[in-house]
Amino acid sequence: MNIKKLAIEIIGTIVGAFIMAVGVSLFLLPNQLSSGGIAGIATITYYLLNIPMGTMILLINVPLFLFSIYKIGKSFFVKSLIGTIALSAFIDFLDKLEPLTNDRFLACIYGGIVIGLRYSTYIKS
Repeated sequence: MNIKKLAIEIIGTIVGAFIMAVGVSLFLLPNQLSSGGIAGIATITYYLLNIPMGTMILLINVPLFLFSIYKIGKSFFVKSLIGTIALSAFIDFLDKLEPLTNDRFLACIYGGIVIGLRYSTYIKS
C-alpha cells in the first residue's frame, strides 16, 4: 500500500470519528439515547457509573484489539486503534459542549443523520 493511500485512509478514519463524536456527544448522549454496539455499552456505563464515554470505549476495545492483532493483522489493528482513540478523544472533548437540542425525538433523528454521514468518509478501494 502506498503512503498517499494510507494517509487518505487515516484522514478519512479521523474525520469519520469526529463526525460520529458530534452525533453522539451533541445529540444522543445528553438526551440519554444510545447508538448501539460498544458505544451503546459505553453510554450505559456513562449513566450508571459516571465513567466518561470515551474512556469506556477505549477500555472495552482493549481485548478486541489484542484479539485482532492475531486474527486480522497489524494493518487493521493500527487503523482501528487510530479510529478508536480519535473517537474516544473527540467524544470526551465534545461532551463538555452544550447539546444542540434537548428534544429527545429531534436528538434521535439528528444524531442518526449525523452518525450516518460518517459512512461517507470511507474510501472505496
